Amino acid sequence: MPVRLRAWQREALDRYIAADPTDWLECATPGAGKTTFTLAVAAHLWQTHVIDRVIVVCPTDHLRTQWIGAAGALGLDLRDTPNSERLPSDAHGCVVTYAQVAQKPALHAARAETHRTLVIFDEIHHAGDQMSWGAGVIDAFSHARRRLGVTGTPFRSDDAKIAHVHYEDVGEGVLESVADHTYGYAEALHDGVVRPVTFATYSGRSTWNDSVGEEHTAILGDSELTRSSEEMAWRTALDPDGEWIAHVMAAAWARVNRLRDSGQIPHAKVLIPASNQEVAKEYAEVWNQVTGNRASVIVSDDAASARKLADYRDDPDTICAVCVRLITEGVDVPDAAVLIYSTTASTPLFFAQMVGRVVRARNRRERATVFLPAVSRLLDLAAEMEEQRDHVIAPPAEGDPLEEAERERNEPGEDGPGWQAVASDAILGEVIETATEPSDGGLFALDGLLTPAQERALLARDEQARAEKAKKVASVRRARRASQEALSRQERREDLIALQHAGGSVYDEITDPHEMRREISTALKDFARDHRLTPQAAWGQLYREIPGEKNDAAPMHLLQRRLIWLHRH
Repeated sequence: MPVRLRAWQREALDRYIAADPTDWLECATPGAGKTTFTLAVAAHLWQTHVIDRVIVVCPTDHLRTQWIGAAGALGLDLRDTPNSERLPSDAHGCVVTYAQVAQKPALHAARAETHRTLVIFDEIHHAGDQMSWGAGVIDAFSHARRRLGVTGTPFRSDDAKIAHVHYEDVGEGVLESVADHTYGYAEALHDGVVRPVTFATYSGRSTWNDSVGEEHTAILGDSELTRSSEEMAWRTALDPDGEWIAHVMAAAWARVNRLRDSGQIPHAKVLIPASNQEVAKEYAEVWNQVTGNRASVIVSDDAASARKLADYRDDPDTICAVCVRLITEGVDVPDAAVLIYSTTASTPLFFAQMVGRVVRARNRRERATVFLPAVSRLLDLAAEMEEQRDHVIAPPAEGDPLEEAERERNEPGEDGPGWQAVASDAILGEVIETATEPSDGGLFALDGLLTPAQERALLARDEQARAEKAKKVASVRRARRASQEALSRQERREDLIALQHAGGSVYDEITDPHEMRREISTALKDFARDHRLTPQAAWGQLYREIPGEKNDAAPMHLLQRRLIWLHRH
């Protein structure tokens, strides 16, 4: 059956045919149609007798089923064959998971090497070469006739290289992945392939007790919060018993009904990720209390998860799903258009995957909405939504490399003993658009964000109590703003003093920029270890704190300021 291709898919296929490569890395934004492109490559290679077997490697069982169905619709018979079974001779190939390959790489090597095989690596970023999945695909498929890697998020949260991907040294020992063809979010947005996204960020006051019973209060989104205080304020806001999550659910309910009632997305749906299964069940209860609508809880341990996922995708009456990592990538639910970012996972990888679930577009009138906690890391990721990102590996630290346990985690660990959320509230903050002209009238057309009457009805809150709480929050914010301004002035004075003192110190003695950069690298290693950051995250924070040219092009005065900052922190 002929494959109908979008313009970008046709361009990528033409480039692939012209290059006639052994290895190819295709990076296309979530929702752009990577599966169709890869199957078009497979069909071309089969028809031109370059291959006579196709093996697809994907992350999960659900995606394996999805691949078999997509291939079948185009006339390719791919089978689901366990490691204990032979591949039928009348099939075009098979679909397996990375876990299966890691378990028996020799078996899969035999499958690939006894035929002229195209191996398709779906979401290839999962195959880190230092991990079992990456080692498995290297052992199994290094001698395959063709290898095609595809991903919507061509980067990892660690420093492992992605298997069968080419890296280039871009200076100072930093390695960067090289894609053979890239179709980014900005391009897909321009072409109408994906939806523009409105990020509605919510601040608010969080109160919690620490492990010794001391009470703390912070404003979520306060730029002066320490990393640990921001983390606690964030976790408190996401507590199922607090007002923050109920308030945001009310806004999401109003928004999804607006999309449905206006006909913009007639069967629009809400997606709510949770950090674990217990929280997922509690979120579903809060959703039911706030909206009167029943949410579907979809978790991997549930035997009915596949059926629930199919209902969420296909049943117009199933409006909301609460999930635990089960719908992070690859799952095609075109009606999912509203996301509540209700998890503390904050790596670029997870963020891109989660937002990618609500950007699939069918017409140019559609717009996705993401309700986002006002957390600095998330705000940065939202602002960078249209930027192209590659996998970057920083040079290893000399003498004392960061261990795996010190890498930045996707999710925080268990709560410390005695930690307890006390209360939270929600205040609409900044609104970030990924298109210069909102398709539905902008912020004030987003019903649910700014309608107090709707919030009162949905949350059953007393108006007077709400007004008193708003006054208290405003008072705290004014006090903090004055404190921030005073602190900012003090920091500027301290910087000047530090730079003056530097005239007769070690900073002034270093006149070679290369030596200064080595000093910064050493200091950055200590900073990363002390703050439990990956080298990549530490460099990112340094560049945010002392902006300007990257170190390899920065003038000496900027290098001095960065070294001073690292020594002070």
